[in-house]
Amino acid sequence: MRIGVLSDTHVPSVYRTIPEGIWRALEGCDAIIHAGDFDGWETYEAFKSRFPTFAVVGNRDTFGRCEEVPMNRVEVLNGFSIGITHGTGPRFNLPQRIRTTWRGPHVDLLIFGHSHEAGICEIDGIRMLNPGSATDVLADRQTIAILDLREKLKINIQDLQV
Repeated sequence: MRIGVLSDTHVPSVYRTIPEGIWRALEGCDAIIHAGDFDGWETYEAFKSRFPTFAVVGNRDTFGRCEEVPMNRVEVLNGFSIGITHGTGPRFNLPQRIRTTWRGPHVDLLIFGHSHEAGICEIDGIRMLNPGSATDVLADRQTIAILDLREKLKINIQDLQV
């Protein structure tokens, strides 16, 4: 099972529509996880029209949280438990704050966004992933992550050409 992981796409704020480079990077994925800050409900709907989509609301999502797009969630995909949240506040120490405030069950992977900084770390025995932002034109790089959930949980952060 191959899962595309995104966060902080900020469409339509940064781009009017989802850039073609994002769709190309997601080719071959079975589903996507989005860690919030779509910006517009139509952006969520666009992802959902192409892939099963597991999403949480971000601090810039004006549509707010709802049953379909909650603040936090846990999904079990191919036997792996994956927590999803967005994050708030300053970028400094964000992974530690996310881990400290995570109230969900123990998970194999905890995905978050907010900082636009891609990275993988482990805190208190939980692997954590921030896929970065796929559209932040002010950042050094635009990124998504691809999860390979076959026998082991493998994470690959990919640079995009949007």
